[in-house]
Amino acid sequence: MKVNRIFSPGSDGDVTRAILRNFVDDLEEYVSSDVIVVGAGPSGLICGRELAREGKRVLLIERNNYLGGGFWIGGFLMNKLTVRAPGHRELEKLGVPLTETRDGLYVADAPHACSKLIASACDAGVKVLNMAAVDDVVLKDGRVHGAVVN
Repeated sequence: MKVNRIFSPGSDGDVTRAILRNFVDDLEEYVSSDVIVVGAGPSGLICGRELAREGKRVLLIERNNYLGGGFWIGGFLMNKLTVRAPGHRELEKLGVPLTETRDGLYVADAPHACSKLIASACDAGVKVLNMAAVDDVVLKDGRVHGAVVN
């Protein structure tokens, strides 16, 4: 009997090796970064994106297993978020539909806005290390030169 395969053949070991190799390659490349951004909420994502657009090698470190912080759930555990002018312009640039509820106060769908913001950071070249925490910083000559990540 002929078996029609939907997916290309591969073992669990192949999958594990692919994940490990690619993760280690990225980590090795970004262990020396121009900038480390701690926290992948809206501010961290925009900061990382803008620095990456300027040609910086940016590593974004997030302690949670998801990016976006509270941006995902908006307010009162409802999936709507508010943003005030002129901040709404960032979401407009990303193509996020906004509704102005009063002069300068806008409402958007939180998952839509958050996913667009995450994608824009990744598209700019930001690399993410999530499920990791910054435990300490390395100082040299009064400047931060590195981070201790757990």
